[in-house]
Amino acid sequence: VTVSSQLIMQEQDVAYQESLLRDQERSRKKEEEERAIQRIQEEQEQQEREKEEKIAARLALRQKLKETLTEQTKEDTLSLLFRLPNGSRISRKFPPIATIKDIYDFALTCDDSPNFFTLVSNFPKRVLPVDGDAHHKTCVEMGIQSSTTLFIQEIISDDEESSASEAEM
Repeated sequence: VTVSSQLIMQEQDVAYQESLLRDQERSRKKEEEERAIQRIQEEQEQQEREKEEKIAARLALRQKLKETLTEQTKEDTLSLLFRLPNGSRISRKFPPIATIKDIYDFALTCDDSPNFFTLVSNFPKRVLPVDGDAHHKTCVEMGIQSSTTLFIQEIISDDEESSASEAEM
């Protein structure tokens, strides 16, 4: 075997080793990309499951509230009008000692009400609190008077959905 043959064999070995390293690197990158894609898909599936569970819990709460909704009586003196996002209106009488939570609970029982929402009074224009101490104050304490119109406004963002659902449950 001559020196030139040996040099050629060495060059071929070096080229083979370099090619092998490139192939291994490509294979490693491909596996990493596939794992990343799989992680993203799993995260999306988990988020979708959580969203479906949250909506299912909200629907269960809605049904429970419908079953426990008290009848209107003659002593109920606070008449409120609810305007839903689809434009429909629902009128309901409440006792003056009804809390903001009672108002939210009733609004949730409305068939066309979105799953996650806030209540906004028209005059004075303000958002009724979904949580916190004010949520347990009575309508009278919050300055809500008879013939007040409350707009049911759907909540779109996830942060607001979670705070609304925690307050309602």
